[in-house]
Amino acid sequence: MYRLLLILVVALIGAAPAWAAEAGQVSVPLRGDAPQGDEARRDALQRGLETVITRLTGRDRVADLPGVAEALAEPQRWLSRYSYEDGEPPRLRAVFDERSLTRYLADQGTPVWGGERPPVLVWLVTEGTGRGDLVTAGDPLAERLRAAAGRRGVSLLLPEWDQRDRDVVAVADVRGRFDGPVLQASRRYDTDWVATGVLYGGASTTLNWRLLDNGDQVAGQRASAADTDAALDAFVGALADQIAERYSLGGEPGGNPDHGGPAPGASDGGVAPPPVLTGDAPTGDVLIRDDRVVTVRGVRTLKQWHDLYRALADSGPVRGVALRVASDDRVQFELDFSGGRSQLERLMAGVAGLTACGDAGAPPLTYCLR
Repeated sequence: MYRLLLILVVALIGAAPAWAAEAGQVSVPLRGDAPQGDEARRDALQRGLETVITRLTGRDRVADLPGVAEALAEPQRWLSRYSYEDGEPPRLRAVFDERSLTRYLADQGTPVWGGERPPVLVWLVTEGTGRGDLVTAGDPLAERLRAAAGRRGVSLLLPEWDQRDRDVVAVADVRGRFDGPVLQASRRYDTDWVATGVLYGGASTTLNWRLLDNGDQVAGQRASAADTDAALDAFVGALADQIAERYSLGGEPGGNPDHGGPAPGASDGGVAPPPVLTGDAPTGDVLIRDDRVVTVRGVRTLKQWHDLYRALADSGPVRGVALRVASDDRVQFELDFSGGRSQLERLMAGVAGLTACGDAGAPPLTYCLR
């Protein structure tokens, strides 16, 4: 048993963090007569940091969220590096430490994304000749859609629209809201979230959209906008609001207010290996029961251990992960977590490959690896 724990710890020492670097990267136009002066740089850093906080929280308006004003007052505290870009106007490219920033915001009580952000598959039809055209990767409209998603921290997928898709679904199915063919074609993309929409041009731009979660409609709207970019921004914003409502986690204020760096034991090169709690190891089915402990069944390979630990360690509100028990195909982790049991359940819902398979009313939370 302890030999297995030792092997796992050694294997995880070199694990690179799974945290998505893109969330902390911004490119901001510089303003003022001296674009590379201190005042212009500070202004750009504050605007860039606000964009990063928008991505991390999934909220459009972040100024009044707990801890945000203090974070924006010291943008350099979260700054990893920056550089200038030529152009008209010139721009400042900055990289912020979104991992530390997320944990700080969670400690202040601000809702932040927990775990992996689920992608949304978007079937979007533009009104054109005949029945319209489906927006796919490489389409100029797709790039504008992705830009809007990048501003809100939403992960979008677009259909391949190859023969495999065309054999199942038609543009008319998307326009007519025939969910059967759309959902059947969506299965290959392995996501529970599917959005459909029709974009109309003319005197004013109108986008008629719906969002489905596991086949059930959870939101929808027919909204007018000044132009296409505004319509796409509003559409992506509405998707972000829905996803954030489901997956973001609100920390407990005062959990660790001084936290402004990596989790204890972490380094710039990756997540720290999980500490192993020593003592007499439980045997059989007698496993530790605690509201901050998570049991996962079906972990049979070293890669599965590695991926699971990395997903937990890189979740925003989680400050530390300790390996408690390894027994047969079961593992238990104790989480230093900024939140309660219900929020821990929401965080685990965002970990890819896990399904709840224990007693929902009693600790520890138990999941099965698919």
